[in-house]
Amino acid sequence: MAFIRTNNIVADNGDVYANIEEFQAAHGPCGMEHPGAESCTMVLNAGKNGVQVALTFTEEAAHDAYLVDVASATTPGVTWTLVSAE
Repeated sequence: MAFIRTNNIVADNGDVYANIEEFQAAHGPCGMEHPGAESCTMVLNAGKNGVQVALTFTEEAAHDAYLVDVASATTPGVTWTLVSAE
């Protein structure tokens, strides 16, 4: 069964972005390019200062492997908030 992890990612400096491409140019792919993700979506939030990212994994074990891969990663300049993981 698919396992979906959703995060809100917001810029710490108050910058606003016209689209997700601008956000990614400033802050990177935010997990969207992880090889373990089956599919990914990114949506600019209403305040235009962040995005919501949903990563879909084939199963919970693939999600857990993703967590191991990103455990030591840092993304300066943004705050990540877990919305759901199910």
